Amino acid sequence: MLFSFYITKVVLSVRQDLHIGNCMKPKISGSGHIGANGNRALRVLDAVDANIAVLDSEGCIVSTNKGWRSFSASNCHLDGSLPRQIAVGANYLKVCSEAVGESSENAMLVFEGIRAVIDGRKRHFSHEYPCHSPDRQRWFLMKVKALASSWPREVVVTHIDITERHRAETELLNKQRELNAALLDLQEMAERIKSLLGGVYLPASKEQRLSSARTSAPEDSLLAALSRREKEILSALVRGERNSKIATLLQLSPKSVSTYQSRIFEKLKVNSVAQLVRLVSTSVHK
Repeated sequence: MLFSFYITKVVLSVRQDLHIGNCMKPKISGSGHIGANGNRALRVLDAVDANIAVLDSEGCIVSTNKGWRSFSASNCHLDGSLPRQIAVGANYLKVCSEAVGESSENAMLVFEGIRAVIDGRKRHFSHEYPCHSPDRQRWFLMKVKALASSWPREVVVTHIDITERHRAETELLNKQRELNAALLDLQEMAERIKSLLGGVYLPASKEQRLSSARTSAPEDSLLAALSRREKEILSALVRGERNSKIATLLQLSPKSVSTYQSRIFEKLKVNSVAQLVRLVSTSVHK
């Protein structure tokens, strides 16, 4: 919002200094040259990393910065939805209303948004949209804001490249989806392990342990060879609990837990907790 406000102020400074007329190139002031303030403002607009244009009340482009001109000259819609160059003198609203192809839906949203700002029905308008080139995918943020003290009303249209932000957000969203899927897999695995261990798991208290115990037989023959206590300790080891915590929760000595762990390793023919986890995971996904 601050960026848009600043751009609007700079554009207004240029407009006042150049006395720009509707749908025409800038008219130099009576002194025959661009004033210092206007010259400085023009350099500022050309240095801004955004594509900027001023539209009059009819939607006609009356002024553009260097970024707009460069982008317009080097980019065209291969489907013919927009003209090759949208420069000073072109009616931007007409271009949007006549757009065809995949971009037509976004173009109509832009048309309605700009028209609403020009008519005073909206103070500002913004819209994110894709604008892909043959060799890369791009996304832009369009901002439209009315020029202060202009009547008939004129608006500043700014297009900002947000491709990197869009990619970061998409990557973050994909990572979140992957994490959610992994959590669901872990929950399913935990339920499966619980079932394989005959409903035995490591609760936070002795009362919970007693209330959660089940008598159903495990499905895996290796796990079936374990005693009830060994199954409790196996469940805790698979969940990543340390021997000291297991001892506290099951009211055993650390030495007893180590002894049970050795028995579990021997019965299941594994040499480490990592192998134990893989074995249980394999049984879960059978």
